[in-house]
Amino acid sequence: MSSARDAARKSFYRPELDVLRFGAFLLVFLHHALPHSSTDYGIPNLPASMLAGIARAGALGVDLFFTLSGYLITDLLLRERRLRGAIDIRSFYIRRILRIWPLYYFALLIMVPGMSFLAGEHIPWTYVASFVIFGGNWACAAWGYPPSSFALLWSVSIEEQFYVTWPWLIRLGADRLRTIAYGMLAIATVTRIVLVIRDVHHPGVWCNTLARLDPIAGGALLASFLNGNVPEHNRRTRILWIGIGSALLIGSGAVGNNEGWPVLITYPLAAIASVGIIFGILGARLRTGSYLGKISYGLYVFHAAAIRIVASPILALPLTIAIAALSYRYLESPFLRLKHRFERL
Repeated sequence: MSSARDAARKSFYRPELDVLRFGAFLLVFLHHALPHSSTDYGIPNLPASMLAGIARAGALGVDLFFTLSGYLITDLLLRERRLRGAIDIRSFYIRRILRIWPLYYFALLIMVPGMSFLAGEHIPWTYVASFVIFGGNWACAAWGYPPSSFALLWSVSIEEQFYVTWPWLIRLGADRLRTIAYGMLAIATVTRIVLVIRDVHHPGVWCNTLARLDPIAGGALLASFLNGNVPEHNRRTRILWIGIGSALLIGSGAVGNNEGWPVLITYPLAAIASVGIIFGILGARLRTGSYLGKISYGLYVFHAAAIRIVASPILALPLTIAIAALSYRYLESPFLRLKHRFERL
């Protein structure tokens, strides 16, 4: 193994993935900010159809986030087990709590009531109770989205459910990790078939944890196969991986409607596309935009509220960035500094 690869193997932080995080957020932002029908643009049909397709596909930025989590958390835990001989689950939980909970509960308990001055902004107490215990995605799957800009916190619930269970699975079965991941893919497929047969409508499939395991399992498999290494791409292969992955992601999102038989194809395609994009971007010398990736959690949490407040996407994006930067500096950073005390690598 080359010295460059040795250095890459020892370095866990990947700035290029911060750039990708911002790209994932941008997709979600476009999904919420732009019309999903070509007739709403008032421009020629071809560019209008392309913009509408990108807007619909932007929802799959969430899949990209899930795949990133599956890859990074699995790689981190496997490295810890390999280098230290065991996984410190208590420290892992504390790190995740310090990273996720401060902003999450600030949004849920402070921002949600604070947004109630806008007409239609409201989360019933039954939803709030579900979100408090990170079951918000199940509430959305069962009852539909609440009329709130922070309904998007459903995806954080799925992330937290992953964080709770995954270190135990790796600690108990790291040698069978691929089998576990393949089992997750099977569970997701069977779940979607059952939900489609039962004629479950959106967001009943989209927010169901068991139906959304593909991207997380895909990220975990990528970490398992790379085994701490960073792929050595030349420019052509990197462009191919990222380009084909992006085309698959946008294509599957543009034609899918998150319910009915198409989800049996579009959901796994989105997971495959997300894995391909991450595989292609790993090792890229990207720095521009890495700060925006660092604050992507705040960007995700606040962007729908910003769109609701100013309406114009051109104004909503810089407003979102400003709010997320303030959140990162004054709300999240104190907890992130504390989080470093519990790092084991």
